Amino acid sequence: MANSLKINIFLIPEEGQCFVFSEGDAWFKACFKEDDIPDFSLDKIDVDCLITKTSGTVFIKGSFSALIDICCSRCLENTKLSIGSDFAYTLIPAKAEASEDLELKPEELEISYYQGDFIDLAPIICEQIILQIPIKVLCSSDCRGLCQQCGTNLNVSSCNCHSDHLDSRMAVLKNFVIKN
Repeated sequence: MANSLKINIFLIPEEGQCFVFSEGDAWFKACFKEDDIPDFSLDKIDVDCLITKTSGTVFIKGSFSALIDICCSRCLENTKLSIGSDFAYTLIPAKAEASEDLELKPEELEISYYQGDFIDLAPIICEQIILQIPIKVLCSSDCRGLCQQCGTNLNVSSCNCHSDHLDSRMAVLKNFVIKN
């Protein structure tokens, strides 16, 4: 990895440390296990953040902008999507006796934990990228999608299929009447 995203918490100056970096898809894919790699690629990400420390608590506040290559939910063609967001994290040292069975208090939901002398920004930034992916990605707001009968991309060409075609699995419901 060209840019190390590990920050030594003991070397963070009193005024804070600015951290700026740009990376691409190779860096992004390296952040995941082989069977967990997302189904989109990252063209480029630009990150700008300020890391400050008060006693053992580390505060990370920043923003990112990225361009990803992802599949449209309607027509299944690849499309470029710009995403970006501001983000803020509060990290405190992990307690040795912390157990997975402990119930978190509402104020603890905003806090993350770190162990050792270093904080790795890579998982934080990758998490932010994933959080900004829309549930339904569209190549354009007027994407016409695929024909339900023949699969033709309706953005590129039209087909001769009839739009009143009824799915045979639903044919039984065609004459269904509800009586009160």
